[in-house]
Amino acid sequence: MTELPLDSSFVAAAPGSVQLEDGALHVWAVPLDGDPAPFDGLLCAVEEDRLARFRFADHRRRYQISHGALRRILAGYLQQDPRAIGFRHGPRGKPFLDGGGLSFNLSHSGQLALVAVTSEEVGVDVEKARRLDSLMQIAERHFSDREFGALRALAQGDRELAFYRCWTRKEAYIKALGEGLSLALDSFEVSICEQAEFVACHDGREDPAAWSMLDVSPGAGYVGAVAARASGLLVKKLRFAG
Repeated sequence: MTELPLDSSFVAAAPGSVQLEDGALHVWAVPLDGDPAPFDGLLCAVEEDRLARFRFADHRRRYQISHGALRRILAGYLQQDPRAIGFRHGPRGKPFLDGGGLSFNLSHSGQLALVAVTSEEVGVDVEKARRLDSLMQIAERHFSDREFGALRALAQGDRELAFYRCWTRKEAYIKALGEGLSLALDSFEVSICEQAEFVACHDGREDPAAWSMLDVSPGAGYVGAVAARASGLLVKKLRFAG
């Protein structure tokens, strides 16, 4: 694969070379700008059908690499053939391992995917930061009053990064719950600063203290976050080399 610059905290590892210990969270960065051929034959029939529906070769490549890498990562922990990995889906589409065991989540944007693996409920989100002319309008519509106020108080040049920090943390939490678009983004609050934090839950459904909210931004131009229903997780960041 082409080398995509990543933060030095992401250490190259092959699937199966690391063990998931109790209380650990592994976050894998998967570059999507390489050759998809090594992932030929790994996807199931449903995934192959979806792959064939993409009109553009770039979209097909990114899908094949990200989902093929996911299968290899999970197979490494489970000591299985990647082709034997089976999935089931929750009511709103969140994938789970058929038979349980590990919890995982996948997100991709631009030329990079992140895969989070742990034993707890987990969600991950990564976004390639792009200029948004409507950034403040989006934030006012979807962020809580306190989050929007904090964003508005920042200097113009600091708002983009803070926006993406807030957005990815919210998306990671929603993905962990498997709620999709059914959960309003302003029903809970997260931090917008460098230190990731689950600040408040206004609907009373969750205790923020029972969750970990983590910044796992993988490199320049990308912002990433993980939310997991656990505290004190031992985080290991890995670069897919498989």
